[in-house]
Amino acid sequence: MNHHSWWVMVGSLLIAAVVTLSLVSLTSPIEVEGGDKYQHALAYGVLMYWWGMVQPSRRWVWAVALPLLGVGLEGVQNLMPERHMDWRDALANTLGVAAALVILLTPLGRLLSWVDGKISNGVDPGSP
Repeated sequence: MNHHSWWVMVGSLLIAAVVTLSLVSLTSPIEVEGGDKYQHALAYGVLMYWWGMVQPSRRWVWAVALPLLGVGLEGVQNLMPERHMDWRDALANTLGVAAALVILLTPLGRLLSWVDGKISNGVDPGSP
C-alpha cells in the first residue's frame, strides 16, 4: 500500500480511542440488557478488521494482542472508581475480533488495499 503510514496513523488513533473510552466513565447510550457488550464487540471488531487490512502478515498477532489489550483494560478498570472488571466484556472483545477475522477472509478483507490503490491512481474512491 502506498499510504501505509497514513493507515497506521488511523489505526493508532482507533486504538487510542478504544483505550480512552475504556477508561473514562460514560453512561451507555444503548439502554438494553448487555448493550455495552455490543459496543465492546464492535470496537474490537473494527480494530481487528482495520489492522488485519493494514498489516495482513501480522493478522494473527493482532488476533492475540487485541483480546489481551481488552483483558488488560478490564484489569485497569477494576482499579478505578465507578468502573469494574467484567469478564463478559473481555469475551465480547474476543468475539468481535473473531468476527472480524472471518470478514477478513472475504473480499471485504481487501477493501483498504482497493481504496489505497484508487487514491494512489488519483481516482475518486467513490467512482466505479
